[in-house]
Amino acid sequence: MAGNNPQIVLERRAGRQLMGCLAAVVIFGCLVCLAIQPDAVVEILGFFGIMLALVLFSKRHDHSKKRNIILTPQGIQFSEGGEFASIVDIFQSEKYYNPASIPWNELGEVKHLKKVFRNRTDNGTIESAYNILELKKQGDLSHTNPSTIYYCNDLGRQVLNSQTSFTAERAVALIEKLRDADSGEERIQILKNTYVGKSPGEIKRQIRNTPWKQRLTRYCPACKLIIVVDGQKEQSEQRCHSCGSNEIYKDEDEYLKTLDKKA
Repeated sequence: MAGNNPQIVLERRAGRQLMGCLAAVVIFGCLVCLAIQPDAVVEILGFFGIMLALVLFSKRHDHSKKRNIILTPQGIQFSEGGEFASIVDIFQSEKYYNPASIPWNELGEVKHLKKVFRNRTDNGTIESAYNILELKKQGDLSHTNPSTIYYCNDLGRQVLNSQTSFTAERAVALIEKLRDADSGEERIQILKNTYVGKSPGEIKRQIRNTPWKQRLTRYCPACKLIIVVDGQKEQSEQRCHSCGSNEIYKDEDEYLKTLDKKA
């Protein structure tokens, strides 16, 4: 991110890793079913084959680098459109993401919407939340459809080559800050000053070098993440590896209790 043209790239790394784990679970489930019901090999391979194909397609389509959000001093680059809700959507071209960009001086209102999807099953209702960003250009009429970015579920997005994570709220705040800047030089400074932490490899090495008994879990409300800190350090020196904040808590409950006291 150095130089006169810095940029921040937000990728869906956590979602991609989750899809990889889900693919492994599908394969393991297939092997278990084959061991239990070897006579139903065709049916089992067919069922799990379709599941694996859908997971791998989602990993490739919905979580690839084509879906990255790129913030530069000139504007925002993204891929707009929705995700595939069913296998039928795969054959509908309008469901695909389309590359788009908006210069900062043309960007208008930025909205963050959190949609909750409910699937009813025999065992109850399963809820899943999804964060969506809506971007409008200046001068767009009220009935004009905004550009839509399917940002993430609660896993957030991660900065490319960094362990820093951006919730949808944090991303909107940065986008609005860049939009409202008075000049390109100010935007360059904003991007340079935005905290970008160490790479995932560096964080893993840092944790490995910390004695097991000194590895403490903490909650960062800004990133909505559970992090690991070095208990050998003073509390004031323990910081979130994602945003650099030292406002961290033992867990989410402690954070919520702090809010109650302030209220």
